[in-house]
Amino acid sequence: MTTNRALTLFLVGALLTTGVNLRSVQSQTAPPAAIDGFTSEGSVIQRRWEEEFQRVPAPDSAREHLRRLTAEPHVAGTKEDYATAIYVRDKIRSYGIPSELNEYDVLLNYPKQPAVVELITPRRRLRLAVKEAVIPADPSTSNPNIIPLFNGYSPSGDVTAPLVYVNYGLPPDYAALKKLGVDVKGKIVLARYGNSFRGVKAKVAEDNGAIGLIIYSDPADDGYAQGDVYPKGPWRPDSSGQRGSVQYLFQAPGDPLTPGRPSVPGEQRLKMEDVTTLTRIPVQPISYGDAKQLLEPLAGPVRPDGFQGGLPFSYHVGGTESIRVHLKTVMDYKVRKIWNVISRIDGDAEKDRWVIMGNHRDAWTFGAVDPSSGTTAMLEAARGFGQLLKSGWKPRRSIVLCSWDGEEYGLLGSTEWAEEHAAELKQKAVAYLNMDSAVSGSRFGAASVPSMWKLIRAATRHVPDPKTGKSVYQAWQDNSREGRPEADLTNAESGTDTSIAEARIGALGSGSDFTPFLQHLGVPSSDMGFGGDYGVYHSAYDTFHWMSNFGDPTFAYHVTAARLWGTVAMRLAGAEGLPLDYRDYATQINAFFEESMKTAKRRNLANGFDEKPMREAIQKFSEEAARTEKARRDAIEESRGARTDAKLRRLNDALIAVERALTDGRGLRGRTWYTHQIYAPGTYTGYAAQPLPDFRQALEDRNTTNAREALERIVEALNRAAEVLRNARD
Repeated sequence: MTTNRALTLFLVGALLTTGVNLRSVQSQTAPPAAIDGFTSEGSVIQRRWEEEFQRVPAPDSAREHLRRLTAEPHVAGTKEDYATAIYVRDKIRSYGIPSELNEYDVLLNYPKQPAVVELITPRRRLRLAVKEAVIPADPSTSNPNIIPLFNGYSPSGDVTAPLVYVNYGLPPDYAALKKLGVDVKGKIVLARYGNSFRGVKAKVAEDNGAIGLIIYSDPADDGYAQGDVYPKGPWRPDSSGQRGSVQYLFQAPGDPLTPGRPSVPGEQRLKMEDVTTLTRIPVQPISYGDAKQLLEPLAGPVRPDGFQGGLPFSYHVGGTESIRVHLKTVMDYKVRKIWNVISRIDGDAEKDRWVIMGNHRDAWTFGAVDPSSGTTAMLEAARGFGQLLKSGWKPRRSIVLCSWDGEEYGLLGSTEWAEEHAAELKQKAVAYLNMDSAVSGSRFGAASVPSMWKLIRAATRHVPDPKTGKSVYQAWQDNSREGRPEADLTNAESGTDTSIAEARIGALGSGSDFTPFLQHLGVPSSDMGFGGDYGVYHSAYDTFHWMSNFGDPTFAYHVTAARLWGTVAMRLAGAEGLPLDYRDYATQINAFFEESMKTAKRRNLANGFDEKPMREAIQKFSEEAARTEKARRDAIEESRGARTDAKLRRLNDALIAVERALTDGRGLRGRTWYTHQIYAPGTYTGYAAQPLPDFRQALEDRNTTNAREALERIVEALNRAAEVLRNARD
């Protein structure tokens, strides 16, 4: 079979299952070039396998997976959650891939009873519903097993105090209130979701002396101000609340009782009073319908700039004795079992090198988007791999498929597994490929370390976009040029390759399972998905019905997600020379530093440290990256596809070791679990990345001593990375 004919057969098969117009794609298709990392001959073989793989995922199969996975609410640690683990394990086994359960015992809380939120005024005492309404058009919403609105890792509490509206509940908001003379000490605060992780809001509230926190979803952010609400449209209706964890994820994820250590038998657990990653004040989510009852009667000053939301009245900040709130939460805290599902396809020449695909499985309710669209994509990718195995395919490197549990509480399953296998992962892990909320619409988005930018873009060029008939790559570029928002990965809000005239690839912050791999162990990582208008996040309305009507009615994008995810994994698993390019990494670090220096100069801090060693380290890293890239390409051509080429093996090992070199075992200042010197979530961003984290934080704190020390560590890391690359060529 010639390469051109193979490509044509692939397009025919793909278009039959997606409905894409064949003539439209053919008109854009140029003769395929060699795939990065493969010889010319190897590219022909690889492309044939990719074509066969991409013909397997199908809408009907994806629809059935999602229907089964969303049949019941499946909060981590419940019997319904266990049932989804068995379903995933047995399905993957049926595709001919070995698959096993992997258990951990972790701290989880469930509400013993629905929370009490009462408005107390001189004239009345009103108990709010704090409950999501049944929607007759969606049978799932009447399921009696839907867990009440609550926050993971909120403590029990019973407090009554005046109410203060604190906008998004971040430090600048409290500073604005202080300028108005409003003090939150001893009071209950009401914050709206958005602009940061909810655990940050809890920490900041507690630090400011609040005794309770209520969080609501304002209609300006994901309700009627965005469009029609569910069931008429995809946005949040007035009784809908957002569940979610308030663990201090920005300090460390994982089981709060075993920080930095796996929660396995024999490991000592902390006492609750010694845990430092959980809030001490009760936290409770409510709907904007309930929040309206609290906000409308508030007196006190009119809100500062930026505090006004979408409810139809002028917001005041409160803080007066005339409007008080009674908040009561009753939690059942226990160490409970969670279940990862670990599946493995053994490699051939490099069995001891692992390409890891990961997605979590637990959900706050039904989780059609978050995370079951990702689990569906994983199952369809596994089905594709199974078909290839039957046809004689054998990847060069091993592929490990991981269905994580307990992610919603704080990345529990992935963190415990990464901590338990840390030494092995540091030696063997090639890359970690994450897909969480894989599909809520048709707009592609990605976040990754810069060494994977070219790999991701190349893969998107070879997967058709169902809606446009173009490639995913071209649809992605078109959306970017037209100013349409991409998939909201929440962690991709800062740090991007903006100097390149292509759609952005964001920086990895936190909030999903790539965190332990990249930011604790130094494994190159990515996160991808297809986004859209999605206003039912973490609510009882994230259902199969919602997906079938708004997110992906034809299930074509579930198929596309599986094709793309699997293609990236196959290229990493099959390439003679790993397609990791650190020239882009050096360029991005330089951009991060330039932006940071602008901040330093604006704040008159630049004289407090010497920037020359950093510039020299970046330049050295850039030069070594360029030399190594040339050596990699030369070695690929010289190898002629040999399965055991010693020179390529040495270069490949160096390419995965560079990311490890960018970590520092001493950890970041005040949060030692995070070791990566380039990427971490910000202390007050939670989800979004704060590149060059310790240096940037020192500039925020206006502390030149800390800035100097942070730069020294980054320089050391860059020099280590450059040395790894140099040694690989010797």
